[in-house]
Amino acid sequence: MTLTIEPLHIPESVDAPDAGDWLAYVDIVNEMCRADAGSDLFDGDAATWLVGIRNRAYRDAHTVVARDAAGTIVGIGNATWERDGATTANVDVAVRPSQRGTGIEDAIQRSLEAELRARGLRIAWSYAFVRGDGLDGLAEHELLRPSSGRGAVPRDDVSARFMLRHGYELGQVERASTFDLRADPSTLERTLEAALQVAGAGYEPLWWQTPTPDEHVDGYAAAVARMSTDVPSGDLAVDETAWDAARIRHRAEAKASAGVTMAVAAVRHRPSGRIVAFNEIQVVADRTRPSENIGTLVLSEHRGRRLGTIVKCLGLLRWRELVPSSPVVQTFNAEENAPMLAVNEAVGFAPACWTGEWQKRLA
Repeated sequence: MTLTIEPLHIPESVDAPDAGDWLAYVDIVNEMCRADAGSDLFDGDAATWLVGIRNRAYRDAHTVVARDAAGTIVGIGNATWERDGATTANVDVAVRPSQRGTGIEDAIQRSLEAELRARGLRIAWSYAFVRGDGLDGLAEHELLRPSSGRGAVPRDDVSARFMLRHGYELGQVERASTFDLRADPSTLERTLEAALQVAGAGYEPLWWQTPTPDEHVDGYAAAVARMSTDVPSGDLAVDETAWDAARIRHRAEAKASAGVTMAVAAVRHRPSGRIVAFNEIQVVADRTRPSENIGTLVLSEHRGRRLGTIVKCLGLLRWRELVPSSPVVQTFNAEENAPMLAVNEAVGFAPACWTGEWQKRLA
């Protein structure tokens, strides 16, 4: 197949006359994700993604499309990385499922990796969905596991074959889980009350809808920065990410401009005044879509006090009130993150599918 790989034109808005390529980009990503995950739960929103890709204040991106001889977009590729001091980049490649195996995704992958090498980035990582029933009935020799031994992907899965062909190694498996926001909240309420008793008076539960109140923004930023160091990452190399109050404010403004609603449940350690745990939930402008748990963390030195349970339960209870039309919350957790998975299961999250997290050293 004759292919032309070129930078994707980024329009001003999804309604602009020149937005056709951008809409095709989003459509291809969503079609492949639905096929791999077996669900539209993770569909991207074109307007939300557009705000994100236009926002280069803290992260940079190289985004391309592949066109066939007729000029039709048949595949997409996107690489993103931190602007300051990055060594790693996230690489995403998507084609329509009917065109897999025709060489399109291979050409895009090589193009993106060449660009990253030219920019001095040393490690590429990517993820690929595995359907919820994708592991059913498979024998151990048919599975590929990360070195942790926690979780697996089918060795013969189309995405696994693609990643292995391009020299990637499976560094981690993540579980995608969903919580039914329309279920009886009594379990959440009881679990929250019990967790507050265990944590004791030294820990104060907090909740806010963004933007973050001035009195909490510095502590919240410091806690968010710990996501890159305190969350289990398996064999994946992770760049330490800098967050401060300005970046928290910038993120909130960008999300608001896309119509995204976001809220944060947190715990403040009263003796030190620090934010030591948080849980973030958001939903796109269409509030009937699934909500997304985009971050949950308990700082390592404060674990073992049920703070993860507090922020999960408080966040879900308040979210039900704030966005009653959203049916579920979806979240991702590493399979080796047993404490957070146990919290999720206890409050009612159920597995939906998995992702393999893959990594390749470019230099």
